[in-house]
Amino acid sequence: MKIALKRSSPTFWLFYFMIHFSFLLVVLFFVRILWFRLIHETYRLDFGEIAFESVFYAFFITLIKWIRYVIGKKRYEKNPVDRRKNNLFRE
Repeated sequence: MKIALKRSSPTFWLFYFMIHFSFLLVVLFFVRILWFRLIHETYRLDFGEIAFESVFYAFFITLIKWIRYVIGKKRYEKNPVDRRKNNLFRE
């Protein structure tokens, strides 16, 4: 089953940002917990710092992907070549 998403819509990029933010928040949280257990210190988790790092990384990941999308779209509009995988049966 395919779900059609328009990559040109701002809601797609907001959804993309939110997915990366939540994933990075969970990953950074567990990395910090494992790090504190490894060095045998007390838990000093700062959730604001973890959230800020997640927002920062998610923003830059989304920005880079959006820039790559825009460049690819302009490049495709400039040279619309048939990009089908099977070129053996071209008409």
